[in-house]
Amino acid sequence: MEILSRLTPNTLINCRCVCKSWLFVISHPHFNRLLHSRSPIGIFIQTFPHPIRWKGRILEFTQIVECAAPDLQLEKMSFRPKVSIPLIGDKEGFITKNGLLNSCNGLLCLSGPKRNDILYVCNPILGEFITTPPLKNGIDYLAFNGLGFSAATIEYKVLKTCQANQAQIYTIGTGVWRDIGQAPFGIVWFPFNAFLHGALHWATQYWSGYEFMHSFNFETEKFQTIPPPSHFALKRKLKERVTLGVLGRCLLLCAFEDDSSKFDMWVMKDYGVQESWTKFLVIENLSPTRSLTRADYEPIMFLSNGEILMSYDASAVVCYNPETKSFKETSIGPIGLGFVATSYSPSFVSLYYISKGEEVERYSIIDYKYT
Repeated sequence: MEILSRLTPNTLINCRCVCKSWLFVISHPHFNRLLHSRSPIGIFIQTFPHPIRWKGRILEFTQIVECAAPDLQLEKMSFRPKVSIPLIGDKEGFITKNGLLNSCNGLLCLSGPKRNDILYVCNPILGEFITTPPLKNGIDYLAFNGLGFSAATIEYKVLKTCQANQAQIYTIGTGVWRDIGQAPFGIVWFPFNAFLHGALHWATQYWSGYEFMHSFNFETEKFQTIPPPSHFALKRKLKERVTLGVLGRCLLLCAFEDDSSKFDMWVMKDYGVQESWTKFLVIENLSPTRSLTRADYEPIMFLSNGEILMSYDASAVVCYNPETKSFKETSIGPIGLGFVATSYSPSFVSLYYISKGEEVERYSIIDYKYT
């Protein structure tokens, strides 16, 4: 386990084929916990295809092997499933913008092409997925969906909310949705990395006052409001935007100016304590946004050399150097097509292990390339 846990995902996939003993080791939950503690977080990207020409370009996972100047050393895996699950999006093979929702412990949560579609929990590395049953009572117009994990009960759960503020939860293996009461109101822009301390975190797009950051704990199955930095005004303009993320083991807040030409980064050093918010970085002189619903630049992840990966205009991933205050292009993701991205750490634990008898389906994968 010590040796294998230091290998890259591409190599581990090949190692699973060596013998049954290695397959057993790599598939063991303890090995995967060890692997997650050592592997850097990667980036899973879903591209928006050309409406006529693009079929089959589905998802791409990129892990940063080295980040020394001048170029990043990357390892990529392209996923091209041969069956119509939401990695494809519809029967014609087109991708949908809402397909990729979030990740948790090496599993992805994906939706179909319509708002009230069923959801899917997928292990893309192993080519396995579970389909959730139709939503209870036929509720549609979903506002917020996400996958999470309860460490206390060792259960994976899927959360769904609707604009009517109703919330339901599905525990994998039970076969039924449960009502869990009212959810916070607001349109949600899902952050890149949102799972921390057993809870999903998000900020609503339109807000006033202090209640604009929320969380859902998958163990207690309760919603909570996260207090912002104390200096934040009680009423802020609707076109201003904030986004949440995770930096190390701390909650990260990015607050954008009106035209998104500048944003501040804050970390909550003591989780849940408002006084522990600390501003640690200001990024200025950015290109102004062309839309009031999002910023042109979106922080994705922090590299070990201090640089920051960001998405630009949802069409390219760029690297920002805080010392030189400059950007450089990267080869992460397809340029110019538009995409959504989520953090991801590969898991080699089969869905059969966590499904508790629930039906697990399989599909064919993968195309590798090393950059």
